[in-house]
Amino acid sequence: MRRWGPIVIVVVLLSATAVAFATTERQKLEKTPFSVRQVTRAFSPKRAAATIRLRLFHPHLVTVEILGARDRPIATLVREQRVEPGTVEFHWHATAPDGVYTPRVTLDTGREFTLPNQIVVDSVAPTAKLVSYRPHVLRRSAKPNITIAYRLSESAHAIVYVNGRRVVVSGANNRRDSVNWSVRRFGVRLRPGRYRLQLAAVDLAGNIGPRTRVFVVRVR
Repeated sequence: MRRWGPIVIVVVLLSATAVAFATTERQKLEKTPFSVRQVTRAFSPKRAAATIRLRLFHPHLVTVEILGARDRPIATLVREQRVEPGTVEFHWHATAPDGVYTPRVTLDTGREFTLPNQIVVDSVAPTAKLVSYRPHVLRRSAKPNITIAYRLSESAHAIVYVNGRRVVVSGANNRRDSVNWSVRRFGVRLRPGRYRLQLAAVDLAGNIGPRTRVFVVRVR
C-alpha cells in the first residue's frame, strides 16, 4: 500500500494540473463578456476623476479594482455590484500618488481581466518658456501671422493668451515646437496697437501651468 501512495499523489497532481490547464484554455476560447469603451489615459485628481466605461453582454456581479505597483490593489471602485447588460461607467477619484495604474475587472464567474488601458495620475502642471517670436512689429503689408517658438517642461499643448484672453491652443504636444497666432478676428485684421501676449501649457491630464511674462506685438 505504501508503494502506491506516491503514485496516487502524482496522479492526483497531474489530474489537477490537466483540469486547470483545460479550464484556462477554455476561458481563452470563450468570448470576452464585455468590451472596453473608454478608459481615461491621464488625469489630475485636483481637476477630475478617471472614467472606466464598459459594455457588458450579460448580467454579472462586477468588481473593479485599481492596481498599483506589483499588481497590488490600491483602490476598489465597486465590489460585486450587479450590472445589467449595456454600458456602465465607473469613476476613480484618486488619492494615490502620481504614477501609472491599471484597472482590473473581476466577474462573478471567477474570471479576472486586467485591462491593457493604463491610467496615468499626474498632478504636476507643465511650464512654458518663450524661445522667440517673429515679427515683433507687424506691418500692414506683412502676412497677419505671428510665429511663436516655445519650450515646455513636458509633453503638453501650448496656450497663447492675448490681452489676458486665451486665443490659441496648439495641436501638437511636443516639448519644443512653435505655434502661429493669426492677427485676425472673425476674418478681420485686428486694429493697430500694442497686444500683450503670454504663453502657458496644458498637459494631457488637464493641468494648466503658470503664464509666462508678457511679450508685446505691435500691429501697425
